[in-house]
Amino acid sequence: MNQGFSSGMNPNYIPSQSTYPPYTNFTTTQTTPINQGISSNPVSNPQYAEGIFRKNIGRRVSVYFSYPDSVEWRDKVFTGTILDDGRDYLLLQDDQGKSILLWLVYINYAIFDETPNY
Repeated sequence: MNQGFSSGMNPNYIPSQSTYPPYTNFTTTQTTPINQGISSNPVSNPQYAEGIFRKNIGRRVSVYFSYPDSVEWRDKVFTGTILDDGRDYLLLQDDQGKSILLWLVYINYAIFDETPNY
């Protein structure tokens, strides 16, 4: 028997540990019966990583990734020109002309060679 676990716990319940989506500059509005939907705190659009990459297609970027389950690829840096992006991926072209498809779940941060559009 596992020590520290009570017999009343449901072993099938796993709490959500998702961090998606990564919000920045996100505010909400609350409607109350007093203001009837009139809000003094407008909703701003959340900014996602793929939105920033989409606005910077054609620019050079260095993207830092961590792969915690890999011994050889613990930390990797990919540098290239942004070709395309999606909800969960980034497509770069490196200096040798190779296309690199990167899954954004492993991204730590990105450094643009010039000021990015956001």
